[in-house]
Amino acid sequence: MKKGNEGDTSALYVWNGISMFWGTSFNTDPHLHNTLQLVFDIDKQFKLKDAQSEWTAFSAAIIKDRHMHQLDSCGSIQLFIYLDKDTDYAQRLTDKYLDRQGIAGLDQSGIRQLSNGFFKKLLVQSDCRVLMEGCKTIFEQLIGSTGGTVIDDRIRKAVTFITQSHERQFRVSDVAEHVCLSESRLRHLFKEQIGQPIQNFIMWMKVVDSLNMILQGRQLAQSAIDAGFWDGSHMNRSYKELIGLPPGQVRAYEQQLRIVSCRETGIYTLKTELYDSLQGNKPKRTIEI
Repeated sequence: MKKGNEGDTSALYVWNGISMFWGTSFNTDPHLHNTLQLVFDIDKQFKLKDAQSEWTAFSAAIIKDRHMHQLDSCGSIQLFIYLDKDTDYAQRLTDKYLDRQGIAGLDQSGIRQLSNGFFKKLLVQSDCRVLMEGCKTIFEQLIGSTGGTVIDDRIRKAVTFITQSHERQFRVSDVAEHVCLSESRLRHLFKEQIGQPIQNFIMWMKVVDSLNMILQGRQLAQSAIDAGFWDGSHMNRSYKELIGLPPGQVRAYEQQLRIVSCRETGIYTLKTELYDSLQGNKPKRTIEI
């Protein structure tokens, strides 16, 4: 890719609520994301600027969702991680580090207890599972490990039903009946233990399944049926709502940036708005993946 807003990047890896890539040669226009952003440098430092501050050097930083900023990679290589703002990780990171700020350094967080070697090993990885484990290690270092949430066996059974069922056109009530819970209790436990509403989880599974089919060359109409959408219109509406573009445009984006959909946990949207200045109130360009 060219230098500037798009820089030179690795593939974009996407899970349910988390996305990551490596990048360098960025010197961006003012922009914002619909996600919480973490940036880590490998060997040197990068610079950030917002409407409240001049260019400031960081080796690691956190940026609030929808916070206007600019980034200069300073010729170094950074790891970028984006988190859906409604996930448990994002909310805990925001509460701990941002405290009404838009940008905060993470140099004092203890993140550098993870060596440069740790980050460099992630740089050459292409395995979704290994990369996700690396992300979780970073989050736990920043937040502090709590030992994880104990998942109820009925919720595990619900996740298995949603992700492995051959019958894709099911409702939340069908899952509740399968795991012997009331629908309201299932909704409560699922959000509490998995970290997102069950109806969102179901829809994301359909989107990621159909996305993989489309990237493999299958026709849109057949992908909609096989992934469990009621029809092509239902899939089209879902794509626009969840990832910001209709399914027909997926192949065009794939030609510009290799997208790796990590099927076992799903996918979410990454949206970036570019502005003429840090005080801008109308984006000049929106990039959605």
